[in-house]
Amino acid sequence: MKPEKKDKIFFIIALSLGSIILAGVILAVDFLYSGIQEKYIANVITTYTPNLELAQKVILSSSLTICLGLIAYGLIIWYLTRTEKIRLQLEEEQILDQDSSLNFRTFQTEISSSMKVLRDLFVYLIVVVLISGLFSFLRFVWILSKYRSSSDLFIEYYLTNIPSMVISITLYLALGYMISYIVFTSLQKYMRLRVISISYERAMEKVLDNFDRLMKEDQK
Repeated sequence: MKPEKKDKIFFIIALSLGSIILAGVILAVDFLYSGIQEKYIANVITTYTPNLELAQKVILSSSLTICLGLIAYGLIIWYLTRTEKIRLQLEEEQILDQDSSLNFRTFQTEISSSMKVLRDLFVYLIVVVLISGLFSFLRFVWILSKYRSSSDLFIEYYLTNIPSMVISITLYLALGYMISYIVFTSLQKYMRLRVISISYERAMEKVLDNFDRLMKEDQK
């Protein structure tokens, strides 16, 4: 299997896992919010009797899920953006030589393409933030309107509302995919530019050293 194809397969797998993990983290944050709200809602509505035991379980399990999910997500990012891995990719693309010397013929092309990708990802990020904000607002309004017609405890209604859960999980997966794509691609581009920048500085140091050496020889 060619290295480029292998890297694409690994990226797709990492993107899929990252999307699922991030969707789980966002959903856990949702549950954490509902648990906190259930725990302290009696301070606002004195006639409401909260299920404190269930609220405490939801808060603890959600907090643990968020921590483990973020750790797993961080490991995926670390795997995709390892310096040695990026360096090998650049060598395979003949941007760097085996001795990490910079190939100036492909240097300008890489810089231009990376800048275009980062610009597009910035616009993509704005769209994702707007969509996620709109979804959160509409979901809150929908849950609030449905809950008024229910006699269940808020947290029990929140956790057992199947239509709401299906819609939330579906949209959180889509949101997790979009965010993961932006994060993974941006960090990979950043690491590529960082490795290239270091190689460029080293190459320029060699050029200046050779120039100084030639100038000294001419003066002699």
